[in-house]
Amino acid sequence: MRRTVAAVVSVAALALAGGAAAADIGANDDTGKYAADSGAVFFPQMAALGLEQSVMTTRFVPSNPTAIQDGEALDRSIPIADLAGIRVSLAVYPYPPREIEDGTATPAAFAGWLTLVAQRYPTVKQFVVMNEPNQPAFMRPQFGPSGANASAARAGAFLAAGYDALKAVDPAIRVIGLGLSPRGNDNPAAPSNISTSPVRFLAALGAWYRSSGRPLPLMDGLSFHPYPNKATDPLDRGYRWPNAGFADLGRIKQALWDAFRDTAQPTTVNGLKLYLDEVGWQVDTSTLSGYTGTENVPVTDDASQAGVYGGLVRAASCDPHIAEVNIFGFYDDTPRDSGFQAALHHLDGTPRASAAAVQGAIAETVAGCASPVPAWVPARRVIGAATPVWTIQARQVIRFETPAAEGADVVACLLPGSLGGLAAAAAVGQRTAQSPGCMGGKSLPLRPAAFTLRRSLPLRPVTVAVRLVAESSSRRVSTFSRTVR
Repeated sequence: MRRTVAAVVSVAALALAGGAAAADIGANDDTGKYAADSGAVFFPQMAALGLEQSVMTTRFVPSNPTAIQDGEALDRSIPIADLAGIRVSLAVYPYPPREIEDGTATPAAFAGWLTLVAQRYPTVKQFVVMNEPNQPAFMRPQFGPSGANASAARAGAFLAAGYDALKAVDPAIRVIGLGLSPRGNDNPAAPSNISTSPVRFLAALGAWYRSSGRPLPLMDGLSFHPYPNKATDPLDRGYRWPNAGFADLGRIKQALWDAFRDTAQPTTVNGLKLYLDEVGWQVDTSTLSGYTGTENVPVTDDASQAGVYGGLVRAASCDPHIAEVNIFGFYDDTPRDSGFQAALHHLDGTPRASAAAVQGAIAETVAGCASPVPAWVPARRVIGAATPVWTIQARQVIRFETPAAEGADVVACLLPGSLGGLAAAAAVGQRTAQSPGCMGGKSLPLRPAAFTLRRSLPLRPVTVAVRLVAESSSRRVSTFSRTVR
């Protein structure tokens, strides 16, 4: 957040996740980089807990395009992390967003800077390129004059340039894309925080990628930040579509598949992995010394955080699509109002209950998932679409709603005659909301589109036909019909 098809799918549907290796656990934390001893205590402490990687940050400042921010600190800390057995992953992105918005930042300059970074740190084999580009704190503008998303195309251009530059230095470097925020309001006219939901951002990114004609991938893995909506939420409480948290990772996988299926960019169906590079449940520190400011969000307690983090490690071990989980962070930030207190250790380095919980969960899952679960497979139709409940009055007025668990565009038509299901589906597939006898609407979770259709000749049979098309992919369609005599 801050700092810092068919045959393959059929086989996957029968598979269980239990045979996969557990996800690597680490922390997203710059403490070692800034420590007076450059992490000589910090990194061995991470390793002793069973953590395997540390995500540290260096930003590309477009107005100073050859400077590696915190370069001297990284020069000292990366070798110490290496010696402690902690892999370093560098989070890299253009900043500040005003220099992206005014055109100072260019993909070519970003690529040149990344080349310098990769050459300076040859032991770093993983880069997280971009950071929450669906949020205005990191990418502006989010929308263009027409109200259509603009941030995905801009982020895509930077990601593509970064991918090519890093692979040119060393093809073995893993390029992890985006670092998506779990939330966005999708409202160009919002009074504050004009942002894009992760599902709609990925849809826009896929549209840009397809139109670009790019023959190469954008990324080797997807970085996602599945923070909870509130720190008091349990691990299994997610978000309403089109936002997503840890409990909604299937929604992110579906969005990836919708955006990139049948392109050079892999999805989780054919090898792409998820990197949960920032995740954290903030804890109450009001009785502790050393912290400053006043907490500005609801927070949980130590015991609840420990239960969530232990469950997070175990659940991640059962998802073969998750490569890494990185907790934000390993040590707390000092300020409560502008920092983050979700770490495994307090500000002074003393462990929280969650440190032991994570250590125990890592030991439990070293061989993989203990309770196999069915593997995820992409939906081929509109998720949550169900046969409408029809209300027919006097054989003439037909009322119904069209539920869906995702955004879907709906067309409902009255067709003359008695049509079977396939014939009705074919007929409504050729019509739009403007066609005679048809109406259009939008279904959203908990907000189904409602229709009232009237036939003029009640003594003759008609067929009510309904087509729902998933907002994320026009290739996912569900149709329903009923003949009224």
